[in-house]
Amino acid sequence: MEKQHYSLRSIVGFFFNKPIGFSRDFHAEFPEIFLEPDLNVLNMKAAYRFSRTREGLLLQTELSGEIEAQCVRCLAESIVPVFTKFEELFYFPERTQEETDQLVPADGYLDLADIFRDYLLLEIPINHLCKPDCKGVCVECGQNLNLADCGHTHSRIILPEE
Repeated sequence: MEKQHYSLRSIVGFFFNKPIGFSRDFHAEFPEIFLEPDLNVLNMKAAYRFSRTREGLLLQTELSGEIEAQCVRCLAESIVPVFTKFEELFYFPERTQEETDQLVPADGYLDLADIFRDYLLLEIPINHLCKPDCKGVCVECGQNLNLADCGHTHSRIILPEE
């Protein structure tokens, strides 16, 4: 199946001449979106606001979606719901003395795909389980024990108590 690519570029050029405190709300919903280079998000919903500050543009965001991840016990793919809230400041080039990659581009278009991808990746659990009582795989033959019992002795395996 082909990955769904959409642009997450927002035009922010009109903020250049607005007074400090001016803000604008944006909303985006995608049934499926591929964030380069490696993240496919299902049912992504984004509500974000840009606010004009003295230093630049403050981005305040709430993101939610579903990401396919691998279970650490049985290695099966399953869907993980993710949610994140974050704030980032994009500096006007003339307002910063430091090297930063969070600059408002001169052309007035800000691509949010990379920053959305980074924050969504941080929300994927490190030890994701497909279900709380996942049985894992057999250490002898690799059979997914959620699907069938392979008949090997599991006395050597000690599962942690939950």
